[in-house]
Amino acid sequence: MKNMKIQRLLFIQIFLLSSVFSLAQQRGFKQVDLHIDGKSNTLYTGSHALIIGVSDYTAGWPDLPGVVADIKNVSTALEKHDFNVTTVMNPTDRQMEDAFEDFINKYGSEKDVRLVFYFAGHGHTIKTSYGEELGYIVPANATNPNHGVSDFQRRAMEMAQIEIFAKRIQSKHALFLFDACFSGSLFALSRAIPEDISWKTSRHVRQFITSGSADETVPDRSIFCSQFTAAINGEADLNGDNYITGTELGEFLQSSVVNYSRNAQHPQYGKIRNPNLDKGDFVFVLNKREMENLPPSQVTFTEEKITRYGSIQLTTEINGNLYLDGVFIKTIAKDTRITLNDVSSGSHILKITGDHTWQESVSVGENITTRTTAKATIPKNIPTAGHDFKRKFDWEPEMIFVKGGTYTMGCVGEQSDCDDDEIPSHKISLDDFYLGVYEVTQEQWREVMGNNQAYFPSCDNCPVEDVNWNEAQMFINKLNQKTGKKYRLPTEAEWEYAAKGGSMVSSESATKYAGSDDVGNVAWFYNNSNGKPHPVGEKKPNELGIYDMSGNVNEWCSDWYGENYYKSSPGANPKGPSSGTYRCNRGGSWYGVLRVTHRGWNNSSFRNYSLGFRLVCD
Repeated sequence: MKNMKIQRLLFIQIFLLSSVFSLAQQRGFKQVDLHIDGKSNTLYTGSHALIIGVSDYTAGWPDLPGVVADIKNVSTALEKHDFNVTTVMNPTDRQMEDAFEDFINKYGSEKDVRLVFYFAGHGHTIKTSYGEELGYIVPANATNPNHGVSDFQRRAMEMAQIEIFAKRIQSKHALFLFDACFSGSLFALSRAIPEDISWKTSRHVRQFITSGSADETVPDRSIFCSQFTAAINGEADLNGDNYITGTELGEFLQSSVVNYSRNAQHPQYGKIRNPNLDKGDFVFVLNKREMENLPPSQVTFTEEKITRYGSIQLTTEINGNLYLDGVFIKTIAKDTRITLNDVSSGSHILKITGDHTWQESVSVGENITTRTTAKATIPKNIPTAGHDFKRKFDWEPEMIFVKGGTYTMGCVGEQSDCDDDEIPSHKISLDDFYLGVYEVTQEQWREVMGNNQAYFPSCDNCPVEDVNWNEAQMFINKLNQKTGKKYRLPTEAEWEYAAKGGSMVSSESATKYAGSDDVGNVAWFYNNSNGKPHPVGEKKPNELGIYDMSGNVNEWCSDWYGENYYKSSPGANPKGPSSGTYRCNRGGSWYGVLRVTHRGWNNSSFRNYSLGFRLVCD
C-alpha cells in the first residue's frame, strides 16, 4: 500500500513537471537556433523580457499617458519573437527594485537564455561637483529633483545599480533598453559596422540602448518605441541575413530616431565596460514570413551548379524582393544575377514579390537538382476607370471609383459662416481617381509599419491618428512597395469634390456636411463622440458611398496651404501652391469644425490625436 502511494505521488510529480515544461515550451522556453553554413546550432534555450512602464507619477513629475500603449506594443512585439514577457506598471522605488531582483533570480541563472529589460518613463542625469554625470531611471514615487535632490536620489534607480544587476546575471546575453534620456556613462559608445552572425554569438554580452542623451526631452508619444518594434520586425536587419544583432539594433535606432525626431533625440548604445561581458552580441532571429498572400514575380534560372548543399544562380526579369522558403533574402533589381549558396538538400520554394506571379519549386540533392515551375501572370493592379479596384491584401484600403467632373470649389455664395480662405468659390475640373472608402485604420497602419501609431489604440478598425504629414508619406511609400500601386494623399480639390458627392451632386445642392445637412447622421463630432474617434464606417456614407469625410479624424491632404490660393487656383486638377509653411487637412474631427469647405492647416511635423488620413490611388 505504501509503495502504491509513493508511485502515485511520483506520477503526480512527473505529470506536474511535464505540464510545467509544456507550458514553458510555449512561452519563453522555445529553443532558438542559429544556422551557419548549412549547420544548425542552438543559440538560446529560452527568451524572457521584463518590461517596466511608468505613466502615473505621484511626486512632481509630469504623467506620461502614452507609456501605456508603448508598453503594450513592446510586449506584443517581443511575444512575436517567443519571449515570455513580465510587465510591471507604475512601480514605486521598492517595487521596481523587487521587479529586477525577482526577474533575475527566476530567469538569470541559466547560461543559454536571452534576457531583455525595457524601461519606459522619465530619466534624469545629475552632474556632480567632481565632474561626473550620474544617470537615473525614475519610479512612480520619486521626487522631482527640482523639489529635492537628496530625496530624488534616495528613490530613483541609478545606473550603477543597473550595472550590478547586469553583472549578477549568469545568462549569456542581456539587452537593456531605456526609453528615457540620461547619461550613458555605464557603457562604451559604439559606432562599429554590424558584423555577420558568427562565433561571437557564443560570447557573453551586456548591451544598452537609451532613447536619448542627457538633457534631451523624450516625447510622450514615443518615437523610440515605434522604431524599436519596427526594428525587431525586420527593418533593423541591415545586412539582410535574417538576424538582428544588438549592434544592428543600436545602429538602426540611432539613425531612425534622430531622423524622425528631427534631430531632437540622439539614442546612445553600446556595451558594458567589462572585458568579460563585451565580446558577444545579442540576437533576434527573424521568423519566416508568411508568403501565401504575397504573389511572387518572375525569375529565370540561368545556371545550376550543385555542391554538397547546392548553389543556385538566377537572374530576375523585374524588380522585387527575393524569398527562399518564405524567408526574405534581399531586395533585387531587374536583370540582376543572384547566387544562393549552400542551399540545403530537399525541396524549396523560391519566390519574388512584384507585379507578376512566378514561383519555382526546387529540389536540391547532393548530385542532382530537379525543378517544377508554376507560373501565373497577373496584370499590374493599377486601377482603370470603370473597373473594380483590385486589392492584393485583405487589409489593403478599400477604394471607390470617383468619376471626374467639374464642380464649384469653396464656400458657395460666400455664406456668413465661411472663413476668408474658403473664398472666392471657383470652378474646378478634375480627372477620374480612386478614393479610400474609409480613413486608414490602425490595422492597416500596423500591417505596413509594424506598430500602432494611434493615441487611442482602441480597435483595429478605428482610424489611425496622431500621425503627422511626414509619417503619412512614409506609410504611403511602404504601402506602395508592398502593393506595387501608386497610393498618395488626395489634393484639397479631390477631397472636397468627393466629400460633396462628386458628379452625382451639383454644387448648388451640395450639403453642408459630407452627405447630409444633419451632422449627426454622417459624423462623429463633439456632441456624440464621447471624446474619442470611433470605428470607421459606423455613420451613414455620402452620395458616393464614402464614410467619415466629416468628423472622426481630420485628414491630411497633399497640398501646401495658401490662404489666398483660391484667388489664383488653376481650373484643372489644382495641386495647391508650389511651396509653403503648412500642409492642409480637411473634414474636421471628433471635436473640430466639420463642414466640407473648411480648411485646416498644420506644420508637416505636427501630430495630434485628431489627425489621420485617407488615400487616393491613380
